[in-house]
Amino acid sequence: MKGRVVVCKEYGKPFEIEEYDVPELESGAVLLRMTQAGICGSDLHVFRGDQKNVPLPPTGRAMGHEGTGKVERLGAGVTTDSLGTPIREGDRVVYSAVFPCYHCHQCLRGDTSWCVNRNYPAAGVYPYFTGTYADYLYLPPRHPFFRVPDELDDELLGPLNCAMGTVTTGLIRADAGEGDVVVIMGAGGLGLHAVAMAKEMGAHQVIALDRLDNRLRLAEEFGADASINVDEYDTAPARVQRVMELTHGRGADIVMELVGKSDLMIEGIDMLSNGGSFVEIGDIVAGREVSIDPTKLLGGKSIIGSRMYRASLLPKLLDYLVRNRYKLPFHTMISHKFPLEQVNEAMEKAEWDQRQTEITRAMLIP
Repeated sequence: MKGRVVVCKEYGKPFEIEEYDVPELESGAVLLRMTQAGICGSDLHVFRGDQKNVPLPPTGRAMGHEGTGKVERLGAGVTTDSLGTPIREGDRVVYSAVFPCYHCHQCLRGDTSWCVNRNYPAAGVYPYFTGTYADYLYLPPRHPFFRVPDELDDELLGPLNCAMGTVTTGLIRADAGEGDVVVIMGAGGLGLHAVAMAKEMGAHQVIALDRLDNRLRLAEEFGADASINVDEYDTAPARVQRVMELTHGRGADIVMELVGKSDLMIEGIDMLSNGGSFVEIGDIVAGREVSIDPTKLLGGKSIIGSRMYRASLLPKLLDYLVRNRYKLPFHTMISHKFPLEQVNEAMEKAEWDQRQTEITRAMLIP
């Protein structure tokens, strides 16, 4: 049996699709048949060629990390998911999108998303199906995965193991809680989940920023109390002033950067109240630099970096979706679907940098 895998051979060039033999499962492994694979902002960085300073593996990079699937095969000894729930072929699951080494000092502390040996998956290397832009995904022995509750529709699952987990962790690290004012920079897949989770954690006021009106409208449906179109407020001082107006001069307790533009750190810090936290998540491209005035931090402002999540968060997010599936429009989060073979067209249509797009979150459907 063979399966397809989307591969980045050269930055800034169209992705290629290669076929590999589906491997036999080692004891304890699980093979998923992918049903959804999300186009995340980090994938668009690769497609644009923003990460040219990160060498590609000689065989290319297997693309995709976000998504969900069904159990195709279970390796010897696998009878339950990571929480002990019975599992069988055909069951829907979510899995940790973090594939750490499990033996570095960060992994041993439980901070697997900060694994110092974490690398991008190389294409054409056993077990071959190591990215989600593929027909299958190979979960090695002991990799965390969880059976999806029957109450949840497929439409709610795709972004859970990247967008939702990542922003929830950022909010947790910033100690988000009752009465906070939270500013969300970027109202795409990550931003919409951040709005919902900030409200879940008790935020009094959530303000969303984006340049796409369709995303800002959806952010308000997810609970944002106000929105700012950055094309209307087209300078950093204007956006900072608008946040101050909306918060009656208070400023934000938390500002989350989910766009991937390094200079947003400067205005984000200016949006903070004393004691507030700027959470950097979106800017994954190395080598970009910004200059900040250190005296702005003396009032207790902090800068927090956050990447991905601990696998133990995923069951909690599944439970949250069960409780809120009829309260918030999660079924509208995935705005567009494309077959796997149209991956390059999907990337082009999902591109938002310097232009408008109808897409909120696009999914590849193998």
